[in-house]
Amino acid sequence: MSDLRYDPVFDFWTAIAEIRRDRPLEFLPNAQSFEQLICPFCSGNEDETPPATLLLDQQGHSLDLQTTAGWSSRVIPNKYPTYVANNHPALEEVGPFLRSSMVGDQELVIPSPRHVISLAELTAEEFLAGLIAAQHRIASKRETSAIQHSMLFGNCRYEAGASVAHVHFQLISSPIIPSSLQARARRYQESLRSGAHLLERVVAFELEQQVRVVGETDDFVMVCPFASRLSFQVWIIPRHRPRPFWEASRAILGQIGELSQRYIQRIEELLPKPAYNWMLHQLPFQSTADDYWFVEVVPRVAKTAGYEMGTDIWINPVAPETASRRLKS
Repeated sequence: MSDLRYDPVFDFWTAIAEIRRDRPLEFLPNAQSFEQLICPFCSGNEDETPPATLLLDQQGHSLDLQTTAGWSSRVIPNKYPTYVANNHPALEEVGPFLRSSMVGDQELVIPSPRHVISLAELTAEEFLAGLIAAQHRIASKRETSAIQHSMLFGNCRYEAGASVAHVHFQLISSPIIPSSLQARARRYQESLRSGAHLLERVVAFELEQQVRVVGETDDFVMVCPFASRLSFQVWIIPRHRPRPFWEASRAILGQIGELSQRYIQRIEELLPKPAYNWMLHQLPFQSTADDYWFVEVVPRVAKTAGYEMGTDIWINPVAPETASRRLKS
């Protein structure tokens, strides 16, 4: 059984996806840990996964989908998806709750045929080809009327939610717009009335302060955000309001990869190979005229506890100013 259920008390949707219990789990408690004998994401093992929906070479050029050699980035359907294909979204009332058929899909973007377990281990060309592949697939999702939003993210290591060690991105395209995204879109729109987008004001403030800036390129600023909810998290923000992510140039994507890898290499020096989440934050497709996407990377160095879960107020033991100094030292 797979469906979407709405909670009117806390104003959120939950995806009930029992099929995900069948995922292969390469990471288990130490007493039960094991490695898969065959990594399904490595070159030569393409028959271990569903057929590819996109193959790119290292220059980001499309390859024939039957190709089993020479690919740099491969996109495949997730065998254990959160959402399943359904062309007839039905919304029904269940007591005080709502339930909907799950329209959407979930794909995996494998940015390297090599068995690497961190984004820091990718070559610059592999990272770029992975982002180009994600661009292609997000652009495709926009053409599906039932799809409202696509979330691109990477979970690295078990504590961050990965079930397979071989590094990969996930692209989940959903039929609903969460209330948090709706609220963010409203805040962006309200900020434009004052003449400057909210994220442009954030960039200007951080560049003026220079106490939370971790790195810069021509088009991006990487900062430990002022109200960091988790220790050592960073935002990689365009200096100016960008074109939609799926229209970003190779130069823009290359800078995302450069800053992401620079940060991950540093955090893996500071901490003992931490798990981390890499996330692309973009608004729902219908809001792209007001969108200002950015990338967030969060090392999983602390667990969410009862207070955070009960109030949505986060407790962070490392000030972003301290985190920035550590990352730059």
